[in-house]
Amino acid sequence: MADKTAFKRDDLRAMLHLRWREGFRDATATAAAAGLAFFLAQEIFGHPRPVFAAIAAIICLAPGLPNHVRQAAGLMAGVAIGIVVGEIALTIPDIVPLARMLGAAFFSILIASLFGVPPVVPIQAGVSAVLVLAIGSDTAGFVRLADVAIGASVGLLFSQVLMTPDPLVGINTAAQKLLRDLAGGLRGCAEALRTDDEEDAKAALHELSVAHADLVMLGTGIQAARSDARWSVRGRLAAVTVQELAARYSRHAIRLYASSLLFAEALANALRKGAGPPPEALRERVLQIAERCEALAERGSFGPQESMQGLPPLTGITPEDPLWRPALARLALMEEALAAFGRDPRDSV
Repeated sequence: MADKTAFKRDDLRAMLHLRWREGFRDATATAAAAGLAFFLAQEIFGHPRPVFAAIAAIICLAPGLPNHVRQAAGLMAGVAIGIVVGEIALTIPDIVPLARMLGAAFFSILIASLFGVPPVVPIQAGVSAVLVLAIGSDTAGFVRLADVAIGASVGLLFSQVLMTPDPLVGINTAAQKLLRDLAGGLRGCAEALRTDDEEDAKAALHELSVAHADLVMLGTGIQAARSDARWSVRGRLAAVTVQELAARYSRHAIRLYASSLLFAEALANALRKGAGPPPEALRERVLQIAERCEALAERGSFGPQESMQGLPPLTGITPEDPLWRPALARLALMEEALAAFGRDPRDSV
């Protein structure tokens, strides 16, 4: 129970650290872009307090957006539609102010929705129409459109050039953590083989099972990297490498994780059923595989790994007790997955 609690605490700490790092980066970029947009709107247009420029930059750089370009374009389109509708509404006699405002909001949102665009477009269209009627054309009309253009431009500058995340970092970081955690679990399996202890085997199995969070993180990193490779300047420059890494990990990471988990389960099952002494060299074999995982993680570039030369042939490990055969079969799957995980994806068609 203490081991499970420690694993959960480590996972929570790692998750909070990742969220803090990503949140700090996003908050820094957004705050800097808002300040720059505010300053440029003052200098270029002479607006005394161009808060809409800063707001537009924040909206364009909102965390979690798959496409900052579409967000900026949608923001501009929505603001333009809302301002035009609001200006037209100002020409209507102000007999019932509330009805005029509601009508402007209705028609601006309706027009924006007809294009099948992202939610930011109808939202900004409705807000812009209401602002034009509420605080006046001089403040919320085309003056605001100019400020929004500055804010959107600054947002694009930050999202596309200045603070675009490296699309390879997310993939490599998640892959490194997965490989290191798998190596730790395999070392736990080796310890269970040394002690011939079922509880040690269960602990190793649990350690490998919690690596599922790393697998999920890797999938998230692959999706984000593919999005960056498509929608950012920096991402396009690394698009070929992103596709190669994504292909390698999408195909083989699950195989490596699953085969490791199955091996640990077969090991725990053999010990629980009172299997005889494990095959000679099995523990050393598991340690060598763990070292290969760690070595692959240390590379960083994740080029093609060395061949499995130096390991004794798997067929040379003959179990005296048939209860060990499932573990050896899972070990073979794990070695195949590890070898494929390190090969050039262009060779893994």
